Amino acid sequence: MFVFEQRSDRILTGRQRVAAAAGLLLALALPCTGLHAELVFRSVVQENGQQRWSPARKYDNSIDTVFARQSAGGAPEEVRVTLAGEITRADVDSAAVMVRLLKSGRQKLADNAVWFASNGGDIDAAMGLGRLLRELGAFAYVGKDDQCLSACAFAFMGGERRSVAGQLGIHRPFFPYSQNVPDRQQRFRHLQRVLKAYVEEMDFPASLYEAVMLVPPETMKILSPAELKGFYLEGISPSSEDLADAASARRLDLSMFEYMKYKAAAPACAFPLGNQARCDAKGQAVAGGGAAGRGTVDAQGAGTGRTYARKAPDPF
Repeated sequence: MFVFEQRSDRILTGRQRVAAAAGLLLALALPCTGLHAELVFRSVVQENGQQRWSPARKYDNSIDTVFARQSAGGAPEEVRVTLAGEITRADVDSAAVMVRLLKSGRQKLADNAVWFASNGGDIDAAMGLGRLLRELGAFAYVGKDDQCLSACAFAFMGGERRSVAGQLGIHRPFFPYSQNVPDRQQRFRHLQRVLKAYVEEMDFPASLYEAVMLVPPETMKILSPAELKGFYLEGISPSSEDLADAASARRLDLSMFEYMKYKAAAPACAFPLGNQARCDAKGQAVAGGGAAGRGTVDAQGAGTGRTYARKAPDPF
């Protein structure tokens, strides 16, 4: 197992250093926030006749999850989920709880999305989170006032569709210990193979892996909008879009040629990607976001076939 850890000022004992080496720990050059990343969720509640987000609850707290609210009609609790702080293995356990609640029908992701605000952490956990997100078909967002850095970027890659309004940063990992381990170089090469395989597994171009490895570990590269699109970190990967297009064409009983004509003629807002504009009831683009009552046009199964009705209040 490979782990990215944020840099800490702790002084390790000799025994701890050996354990770190044996555990193949890999660090990110980031100041340690001292905060454990947490998958937190808020639900839509009525307050004085207005829809609001509830106080944050945690998936690692059984008290918060055991009584996941269900309406009298059996509708699932609509929640907005955010990953914040330093990513650790415990977050994969929390994500498993989230998956169980979603698959059991007790909860439903608002906008089918998970929001990211993390400075990095455990890369193995980040990849585990990414795989769970892809399994769910969830979207991945970085809000305009948030950042997703280092290992967080690998979790973000799991989003079926992705949008970055804030900052997404990458850099090359490094080992946190300076001992002259005999097979240090072999270990690092193995790390490279693991990361490269994950990038390919998540349907991203090899150029994304190369971009990560080109950034010195003591620095951070914030990707520009053009780079985000070029690496498919904004939007959807080509093979995933092809799969979605084929599913949409089947639902509309169209050939692929007919569907492409339909798609080309439809307003871009009919095929929402992340924070791009949505369509109002007249098919006109409206600003992105999650305002209550904001009308949208579902592209008849475009993408995953999920609807994009806005039921939740503005993001917290």
